[in-house]
Amino acid sequence: MTRKLSKEEIKDKLDGEELDLSLCNLAKVPIREMASLPRATIVDLSCNHLTTLPEAFCTLQHLVQLDLSKNALTELPKDFGNLSQLKRLDLYSNQLSSLPVSCVSLRELRWLDLKNNPMQTLFPEIIGNCLKEEECRQCAINVLAYLKVLAANEEQENQARLLLEREQKALEKEKEQEQKQLRKRQKLQEKQLKREAYEAMERQKKLMAEETDKALKAQEEFMETRPVKPEAPMQEEDGGLIGLLLICSLLNLGVAMAIVIFCHHDATCHELLSSLSS
Repeated sequence: MTRKLSKEEIKDKLDGEELDLSLCNLAKVPIREMASLPRATIVDLSCNHLTTLPEAFCTLQHLVQLDLSKNALTELPKDFGNLSQLKRLDLYSNQLSSLPVSCVSLRELRWLDLKNNPMQTLFPEIIGNCLKEEECRQCAINVLAYLKVLAANEEQENQARLLLEREQKALEKEKEQEQKQLRKRQKLQEKQLKREAYEAMERQKKLMAEETDKALKAQEEFMETRPVKPEAPMQEEDGGLIGLLLICSLLNLGVAMAIVIFCHHDATCHELLSSLSS
């Protein structure tokens, strides 16, 4: 059955620089309480029920010796290498199959026990047996060397990935520039087409105006060169004269007919006409 220790209980377990939290049925590490005890440079958390360590554990940079043996840890925090003062690390009998690459920063590490972990089966030549002090010291040397290789490979992979990303960005930028230039050319072509259409329309307008001017000039020249017709008042005067002569003739004819008729009925006039005719 797991339990949680009070702050006072944790203080009671501090003896000089050593903080003994082993066999306390802990499922979680009391980070806050441990951080408040910076003089506790040697910490024993063995024989508990720890499966993980919180990221905040990596802030306990004052630790020099750390015993995490006989727990159920499956992994360590990725920034575990921040515990740069660590000289002795006991990870015996856990469930670790790997260590974070950041552990390459544990330059002060002189002793490491990794037996009874899946890692020992995966990397037997690196970890060794860890049955003696000398073997644990050699384990620390081998693991740090191995982690340096991993770190270098990881750095190469990161550099290759960054290079690939830069190349992809460069290609994207180049493609974007090409698209931009294409849009620019299309706009210029559209502008040129509009300009040509406008100029063609202006030429058509000018041509129509010239044709109109020519037609007007031709009409004016025709009007100036055609024969002049008699004026309308002269026609009216001639017509009036002819009418007057016609009226006079009719009057004379009427008078003559009247005289003839009168003389035909008047005896004296009839005799006069007869004598004139004989």
